[in-house]
Amino acid sequence: MTLSPMQSLKTATHSLASLQSRAWLPPALLLLALSSVFLFGGDRRGYFYRGGAHDQISAKNMAIVENLSNKHQFLMFRAQTLDADGKPIYRPYNRFPIGSYALIKLATLPFEEDLYAKIYAARMLMLLFFAAAATIVYLSLRRLASSRWIALTATLLSFSSACCLYYSDLISSEAMVDIFALMLVFHAMVIFEQEGRFLQLPIKACIALFLGWHVYALLLPFIAFGLMREFIKTHSSHSSTSGALSQLRHTALSLARSRYLTLGVVTLLFGISVLTFNFTNEYFALNREAPLTEVPSFNSMLTRTGFDPHIGEELLSNLSWRPFLERQFYRIGIMSLPYAFSPSYVLERMTKYNFVDHADSPQWLFVILGIAVSGATLISLLFVRRHKILLFTLALSGFCWALPMRYTTAFPNHNFEAIFYIGVTLTLFSFILLSLRELWGERPIAALSVAVLLVFVASALQMAQPTNDAETFEIHQALSADLESIRDVTEGEEKAIWAKMIGGKAFYLAESYLAGRVVIFIIDRTAPPARRPSDLVLADMRIDGLTSLTPRNQELFLYGWDEYRKHMDEMIAQAGAPLIRSRFDVYLNGSSLMYVKDACRQDDTSAPFFLALYPVNQNALPDDRARQGFENLDFHFADQSVQIGERCIAIAPLPDYDIARIQTGQYIRHADGSFEHLWEDDIHLTEAAR
Repeated sequence: MTLSPMQSLKTATHSLASLQSRAWLPPALLLLALSSVFLFGGDRRGYFYRGGAHDQISAKNMAIVENLSNKHQFLMFRAQTLDADGKPIYRPYNRFPIGSYALIKLATLPFEEDLYAKIYAARMLMLLFFAAAATIVYLSLRRLASSRWIALTATLLSFSSACCLYYSDLISSEAMVDIFALMLVFHAMVIFEQEGRFLQLPIKACIALFLGWHVYALLLPFIAFGLMREFIKTHSSHSSTSGALSQLRHTALSLARSRYLTLGVVTLLFGISVLTFNFTNEYFALNREAPLTEVPSFNSMLTRTGFDPHIGEELLSNLSWRPFLERQFYRIGIMSLPYAFSPSYVLERMTKYNFVDHADSPQWLFVILGIAVSGATLISLLFVRRHKILLFTLALSGFCWALPMRYTTAFPNHNFEAIFYIGVTLTLFSFILLSLRELWGERPIAALSVAVLLVFVASALQMAQPTNDAETFEIHQALSADLESIRDVTEGEEKAIWAKMIGGKAFYLAESYLAGRVVIFIIDRTAPPARRPSDLVLADMRIDGLTSLTPRNQELFLYGWDEYRKHMDEMIAQAGAPLIRSRFDVYLNGSSLMYVKDACRQDDTSAPFFLALYPVNQNALPDDRARQGFENLDFHFADQSVQIGERCIAIAPLPDYDIARIQTGQYIRHADGSFEHLWEDDIHLTEAAR
């Protein structure tokens, strides 16, 4: 039966009234969706493990949180070292506002003696920031779109992206804490533009800046657009007959009284005060041994903004404009798809630390998608009739951070920066939904929001599934258990642990597990531990003939320093005559090569070592080495070495196949890419010698 126009109007009015009478339903659905993140997300076992760089970043930041106390003047640092007199030297990481770290510290205080509970509490706090950010976005879009259903759908679509969900429980001030801070300020901007309430805007902006620096990426375009609008309005309203000088004076006075300028001045001064606190705090904590401009955080700031003259040549390939822009558009591309719809190679890129692109993982598809999404967002902004400044500000905020901070955002290990392009997806999704509402009305949007909610929950559930192989997770569990036993051994005593012989994930985990304790964790690779009062040695291998203080450990082992020194001297004495006498004497000791130099200086160990092994049977080589006919085991002295007194010792483990010939030495790589050998030699081995 065909409805008359009047009946159709009544039906539509009734449907709209029905939706409006259920105003509680969209926020209830949002709460349901966000609850799924808590239900499925967060590792209840209290491990850092998540894959990729996720666990390393979380562990590093938990070390800072553990060390944060009035005992150290609230300095944010990762570990301590010792100087020649046994005085503690901090390794600061004081480059961010203290607010987020202080909040994590408060969340973990009730679990002082339970490290696993602390990790879990910190992760839950990050998920709370995730949920709070999504809620604030919903409230902001509801005001802008005048529709709860559009606000709900756009929010869930954007926050279901692979990056948002993967980094939702990352223990860091640069992830969900900063997203929350951004959205808090954006909501304040919306209130200011719609209601004229100004005071709440600088207050919320300062609160947000106390949590992270990304807020400036939102404030910069908002203030610039606002001043431009007021300039045009003032310039056009003032009579042109009053003269150019009078018109210029009137415009200048109007801009000087502008609330946008007031916001800029207030937030700039507040940010400077936070930086001043950081630098002076670090300066005094480091015993004022260097000028204020030479404290580590100041140098880090120079590096992040591109003013460090010592940036390595190997980084330039990432900093050139083409790869930089490709990486940014790739990040926008992956932000525009929910986790449940993201291809496997995108997820592997995030969850595997050393992921390498293959032919079946076409990154360029997501680069094109990112370009398309960015272009569509820009075009949509041209057709927006209301709130142009707010939407332009939101969409450009990611670029306003990435471009000035190119020396940070250019690199793959900062892929979490993708989440700050959420303004692009929020703007585009909102415009598309508004257009659909004009065509079809509100009811289809409500139905679509239910489908999007299911996608969000499915993405959260998929995110909870293990992304790395079981063997890697077992190693992570073993490392955690080993470090717990090391904490037990050192509990209640002030011990200096030299941990130079561990690397990778174990290094970051050790920083966190040993932080906040009476143990001094020596990680300084520039000064030999023999010149400092070390007590213990932490190694990632069992040492034959040396009794471990943690005999049940599986991955990390603790040894007494005096026994370790004695053992190394005995190994050299038992090795017999060296195979090579050169800048370093090279010994064959069982299944390892030992590089030894007496009267060793820093210049002797700064250059990397090359080590090429030619097997008796070429079939013994790994597949990736078979073509070149030898195995390359180059290493740096700092990675597998020890210095005892004036003697330097580096140990290079050998594979278990028979070796016919060894080429080794040290080299220098020049800025133009050429190599220079400082020394080199050949070792010809027989099967009997091997």
